[in-house]
Amino acid sequence: MSSGLSYARRMARLRARIFGGVVRKTSRQDYRVVEMFARPPLPQTLPSWYPPLGRYSSLLVRLRRLGLYTDDHMDFTEKMQAQRKERGKGPPKKGQGKRAKKKGK
Repeated sequence: MSSGLSYARRMARLRARIFGGVVRKTSRQDYRVVEMFARPPLPQTLPSWYPPLGRYSSLLVRLRRLGLYTDDHMDFTEKMQAQRKERGKGPPKKGQGKRAKKKGK
């Protein structure tokens, strides 16, 4: 008789484990926690820690073109690009690259 009860208990535990029920006996107060975790979470809005950089960068580019904002880093990169172009360090024109030079030999 006792083997039948232990088998039933084991099957009940297995069924609870498979189908997401409570495996062990729980009191009514403890079962409230189980019900609380079974419900879907409440929708929460995440705080925006970082500003919308895409908007800011496009706005600053526009202001820079109008002359209302100076970006030292962009000025430096443009200056360096202009210097490289003066020294002939830019990309080659179409049909004058390494591969085209090899074909000409």
